[in-house]
Amino acid sequence: MPIKTLADVIAIEQTPLWQRIAATSVYEQLQDVAARLPDLLALRAVATTDASEAPRDITFRDFLKKITQVANLLTSLGVGPTDVVSLMVPLVPESYFALFGATAAGVANPLNPLLEPAHLIGIMRQTATAVLVATADDQAPEVWAKVEALRAALPGLKAVLRIGGTGSPPEGVLDLAAAIASQPDDHLIAQRSTARSDLAVVFHTGGTTGQPKLARHTHGGLLAAGYAHAAAISDEPGNLLMAGLPLFHIGGALITGLFWLAAGNCVVLPTPGGLRNPKVIRDYWQVVERLRPNFIGGVPTSLGALVEVPEQGHDRSLVRFCLTGASALPVEVGRRFAQRFGVPVIEGYGMTEVHGYATLNPLLGEVRLGSVGLRLPYLELCIAEVSAEGAIVRRCATNEVGHVLMRGPQIFAGYVDARNNRGVLLADGWLDSGDLGRLDADGYLWLTGRSKELIIRGGHNIDPGLIEQTLHQHPAVALVAAVPAPDTYAGELPVAFVQLRPGQQATADELLAFCRQHIAERAATPVEVWLDLPLPLTAMGKIFKPALCLEAARRVFAREVAKLREAGIDAHVHVQADPTHGTLVKIVVQASPGLSREDVQSRCRQQLGGYQLKHEVVYAEPQEIS
Repeated sequence: MPIKTLADVIAIEQTPLWQRIAATSVYEQLQDVAARLPDLLALRAVATTDASEAPRDITFRDFLKKITQVANLLTSLGVGPTDVVSLMVPLVPESYFALFGATAAGVANPLNPLLEPAHLIGIMRQTATAVLVATADDQAPEVWAKVEALRAALPGLKAVLRIGGTGSPPEGVLDLAAAIASQPDDHLIAQRSTARSDLAVVFHTGGTTGQPKLARHTHGGLLAAGYAHAAAISDEPGNLLMAGLPLFHIGGALITGLFWLAAGNCVVLPTPGGLRNPKVIRDYWQVVERLRPNFIGGVPTSLGALVEVPEQGHDRSLVRFCLTGASALPVEVGRRFAQRFGVPVIEGYGMTEVHGYATLNPLLGEVRLGSVGLRLPYLELCIAEVSAEGAIVRRCATNEVGHVLMRGPQIFAGYVDARNNRGVLLADGWLDSGDLGRLDADGYLWLTGRSKELIIRGGHNIDPGLIEQTLHQHPAVALVAAVPAPDTYAGELPVAFVQLRPGQQATADELLAFCRQHIAERAATPVEVWLDLPLPLTAMGKIFKPALCLEAARRVFAREVAKLREAGIDAHVHVQADPTHGTLVKIVVQASPGLSREDVQSRCRQQLGGYQLKHEVVYAEPQEIS
């Protein structure tokens, strides 16, 4: 049934979940889809954005055969139910064969190929990786260049499989396509009885920085989340979705991958690089016209980029919805996208630890821009006050801000290192998301901030501790605090407030250069260092970061307000903590000659609308402006 309101979610839940799902494994679920819908498309892929290139189409019948062959190859290489297959792969059909073949034979572990070799080696050692699957140098030279380092550091690998490439693979490496050719495609050779509690996938959390945590996903958790996603997005087969999200992220592997396929829908792959390929952004609507998706999707930064791309008159009439998530969508970006392209933007909220979306604006109901929608079926959601020790003190009232907690069969099975579960997995099965938010009277969730200190840059998690530890190595630095500064493109950018040692000297440029030299991952390098204020401290002598977050926002918005002054609007900015919105930016305006209030509002909206933070324009008499 279509979900329009929270009452529809509750109605779906009147039937117990496991009465709705017969499968006990991911492979069994895909097997069922292939049996029912053998001739429907599972994958549609192109290698380039060249308009003359014919897409490569793969039906569910052939999709299942290839998954079966990969699973059988892995079994023949010694992979058992608990053995891990790590993957560094692009958006090509073979990557999907390998991903789901790995879950059928053992445990899949998609890796971000942008991670430094040391991080990749650390993850592979922690998971005891048995087999590595990687894309060839002709598709992604920067990925294959890391393979030799991984092989040297992990001599216990049973095999390395190469996707793509020309000529014979290097010694000790198998070509995936050639290696599966002799494997049976109509049955699994392993005599495995998979339980829903068995491990299926291990995902590393975070982006390109910090020490990733490894989240364990079971077959049952994936099946439960898949059903909930289908109920909220598309429970009718035959839809085509073009998202282009990488497979090392749950957005690409699950939300626009497994869950979409399990509902009998087709995943459209816009080149191996997906939305990370600048040509895809440039030629986006030409690709849409050619590949004919009726759903599109992307992270907010991609949508912001698409708004600026010339449309060139391509046919997009089939596109019905645009899905987004991973980081907060600026309201103005969502509004501009919907107005320009006539496609509603459906924002959701989720995390690796709940297998994907936890909430989603209803496709057939009211989309409330700025909120992240209603909870998905079978996932409990509550806002609560949580103590520093991780105890749930009480549930919050409607529209009261508190910790966003979730409970249900979609919750992950904990981290590989159980020490990381502390503060995340609470009593009675509740998961603390680390986010702050409020629930309105209709059940829509509104996020207001984070109880944790992660900086989310374009959907990538950055540990501020990495920046702080680096700057503390500089001899002139006494205190440092890394916090997020608002940004219209990335959502947040890392900045650092630094207090120097008495008698020491250093410039902001010198400290930025120090960061660039010592922080291996570019995304974690702060974009600015500020030295002009003493860091605020609590009574216990700890740096009080909430005040610095407000100050960073004030500085960013002060620059924007300076541009408004150039346009003839006499305005000043005030940034404050707010019980409803988390952070509220007030643009205090004195009536400007020759401009009506409507003109002022319009110009402020154009200048500031791309930011995620809530802002409002207020008017004051001249003596009230400071």
